Amino acid sequence: MKKRTFGEKIQYHFDNIMSKGTIALIGLLFGITMIVVGLAGIAAVVFGADGSLGSQIWSSAMHVLDAGTLTADTLDSIPYVIIMSVVTLCGLFVTSILIGIITTGFESRLKELRKGKSIVLEERHTVIIGFNDNIYTLLNELIEANSNHKNQCIVVVGTQEKEEMEEAIASRISDFKTSRVICRSGSLSEAHILERCAVERSRSVIINVYEDAEVIKIILSVSAYLKDKELLVKDLFMTAAIENEQNVEAARIAGEGRAEIIHANDAISRIIAHTCRQPGLSNVLVELFDYDGDELYFEEVPELYGKMLHETLNLFPKAVVFGIRKDDGPHLNPPMDTVLEKGDLIILLEDDDGSFELDLNEMPIQEELINNSGAKKTANRESLLILGCNSMIERILREYDCYVEPGSEVTIVYPNELELDKAAYKNIVIEQVMGSGTDRRLLEELLSSDVDDILVLSDDGLDAEASDSQTLLQLIFLRDISGKTGKKFTITSEMRKSNNQRLATQARVEDFVIGSNIINLLMTQIAENRELTALFEDILDEEGSEIYMKPASEYVKTGVPVDFYTVTESAARKGHIAIGYKKIRDGATEIVTNPLKSEQTVYEKEDYMIVIAED
Repeated sequence: MKKRTFGEKIQYHFDNIMSKGTIALIGLLFGITMIVVGLAGIAAVVFGADGSLGSQIWSSAMHVLDAGTLTADTLDSIPYVIIMSVVTLCGLFVTSILIGIITTGFESRLKELRKGKSIVLEERHTVIIGFNDNIYTLLNELIEANSNHKNQCIVVVGTQEKEEMEEAIASRISDFKTSRVICRSGSLSEAHILERCAVERSRSVIINVYEDAEVIKIILSVSAYLKDKELLVKDLFMTAAIENEQNVEAARIAGEGRAEIIHANDAISRIIAHTCRQPGLSNVLVELFDYDGDELYFEEVPELYGKMLHETLNLFPKAVVFGIRKDDGPHLNPPMDTVLEKGDLIILLEDDDGSFELDLNEMPIQEELINNSGAKKTANRESLLILGCNSMIERILREYDCYVEPGSEVTIVYPNELELDKAAYKNIVIEQVMGSGTDRRLLEELLSSDVDDILVLSDDGLDAEASDSQTLLQLIFLRDISGKTGKKFTITSEMRKSNNQRLATQARVEDFVIGSNIINLLMTQIAENRELTALFEDILDEEGSEIYMKPASEYVKTGVPVDFYTVTESAARKGHIAIGYKKIRDGATEIVTNPLKSEQTVYEKEDYMIVIAED
């Protein structure tokens, strides 16, 4: 075996010292300086310099530290001057290197700090795991939710550099109100990153990732991390969205009781199916799900104990009663004779948590304006034209089939053959037309027959921008055809990006359904109040009560001023809860939820009441 040379050994040990960082380098320079100072002091004594060894070592040290000391030396001893000159040069060399090392060390440390590798020392904060385009909706909603609380914190962790995330957030959000946003960078599922975000001291975790396998992996990681930790908030939980139905149960198992899972495709499909039949409904849902305006809260109101639900509806001048939360969970629009018992919470749509006003005085009802007749049952077959297709088509059709009359027609325009089990639907008759929704001639041909509603689906085979561009082109064609032919139909459009929705307003589309946006709204609401999960599921499924838009004439007389106390009473007599109204003014749609009950409004025949009802 070849023997290592002395030079190779020295180089090896030198490289090891160099790799240990700034402190090691400073120590190395200090050692070299002390050796030079010691040797110079000894040499000065050997060559006959005056003074003891100690005084010469001190003089040598002064020459190293201050180059100006050399000017005080006399030429009485040339060897001494030469030695001290060499020492001074070494000092200059060492000082310059030392300054460079310290500067580099500080820069390196500042760079490390900018990367966000320190542990967050916040408490009761919200942690968002994952950084993508959805982060801005999540942050905006959380900032709004925190606005009535001081010194709130949101921690965002992503794989991007900390500076990159901070710059992106600052460019999109200008007012953080009472919230601070802290970014941390690293792998989303590693324990040391979760520790860096102080997950165990947070109050909730939002998983902002939309790849099912990655979501489940992160849920597992957080669950494992929390097992050995002492939690500041005992009921700390995660909120996540899963796209594939078969992965929902796996995500819940991984969460070990600490995860609220939203089945994204199911929720979006239900919303699309409802909104294409009831124009304007998506605006109502967004109003319920976001923090801009009124939100749903669970309130304890002891004054209502012993009262029936019907008796409570008009006791809140500026809030809407949605239902009651009992020990077994929330009940949306329960029977009107349901009695509130001690411990029950009232579910209110109100401006902010605890902002409701309670007025126990009985308000006068405009009895002469109430329409006491039953709802007008119409058995009209509906006609729906669907342009495009994506992975949610079967869910949309299945949900739509639950609400329409038998014999209703659905025409799907798509260039590829669809494999649909048409026999599985009891009320709709499905026909596919091979073609593209961007083919104007085909659209004119299809719209020459009666069409009630049009649904434009995004193509999930394209990226978001390309898909929305295709959707915008179809919307332009549809509105142009409507303007030239005088055909009246409602349009619901699925958009992928919210910024493209603003462009689509030129096409006067009644509803936009932006899947990721609505899911983000749901996630932030649930992250703030876990009990809302069951309530939102109740609102969106076909079981029990849902949100409907029914003609205003079914509840009150039209053409005359009427207050919302009267509307609420009329709806309650039918087993419905009135939450707002939709008015058509000069072709424009106005959606109002939670109106001031004392406000007088004139409803016309084309206006609708927004109610919670079983059918």
